[in-house]
Amino acid sequence: MANQDFNFSGAVIVRQAEEDDAGHLQAYCFPEKGKMEVLQELQDDLAEDSQTQRLVAEVGGYPIGQISITRDAADSEVAEVGGLAVSAPFRPLGVADHLMAAAETAAEEDGLKTLEIELPNSETNVIQRYKDWGFTEKPLVVLQKSLNSVPEDEEVNEDDANETAEVAEESAAVDAGGEQQELLSN
Repeated sequence: MANQDFNFSGAVIVRQAEEDDAGHLQAYCFPEKGKMEVLQELQDDLAEDSQTQRLVAEVGGYPIGQISITRDAADSEVAEVGGLAVSAPFRPLGVADHLMAAAETAAEEDGLKTLEIELPNSETNVIQRYKDWGFTEKPLVVLQKSLNSVPEDEEVNEDDANETAEVAEESAAVDAGGEQQELLSN
């Protein structure tokens, strides 16, 4: 049979998620997860006390994409957008654009003023996509302290530990009148 061209048309409907969507979301968006795991996550989002709204994109009666909006516990005007997933065959059709637009509308209707998402720097394509939707980068400082940071194959010599503690005490004494102390005391 020779290749044939045909026109395909259909409507993408974005609506609030329902518990019955779990099976299709698992099959089309989260095949790496089990159906019960997707169902539990969906039930958590749909719970009465949940701060999360989950929207699904439906084509022909089948949920083929989703997005969630979770209100920030510390700032009631801010929500984190996440969980954006679209079944691969529908990605070129702009379903993610429809989901993002619906998420923005739902957030505004819920009194939210800001949507945020945290992404690792390595996700350059995803970051660019969110910038295309109007998200901007904000300066962020991430401080991290590793506990138990000594590799298992290295034992700490007691003399080295005492020397490190003495250096830390000397350093703290030098910094006591410095800029860090001033910042911490304000």
